[in-house]
Amino acid sequence: MAHMIHSDTGDKALAVRQMLHARGLDARDFDIEEDSRSGISQLLGLAGGIITLRRRSTGEIRVYAAGPGSAWYAAIAMDLDRGYFKSPAPTSAFLRRHQPSPSALWV
Repeated sequence: MAHMIHSDTGDKALAVRQMLHARGLDARDFDIEEDSRSGISQLLGLAGGIITLRRRSTGEIRVYAAGPGSAWYAAIAMDLDRGYFKSPAPTSAFLRRHQPSPSALWV
């Protein structure tokens, strides 16, 4: 039986949003899903469920076990500090100035 995933609700999601803000990241750029009732968390025996963190601008997704005794908060903090959710490259990095070669010019 399928259960709804609680997105951006709950104490854990609030704690993650505060952590993002403290590190100067825009929490609106992240999807935070707190899932304690899905088949995956039940199959793995995770009483506290799982936290899925996804950065919209980069597509980076990480999943953390959030059960009692787990270090999910510290794991997210370390991933942020290691740059796994690094800032997206500016658009200008993808643009190259195209200069025609002399053979392509009409004389």
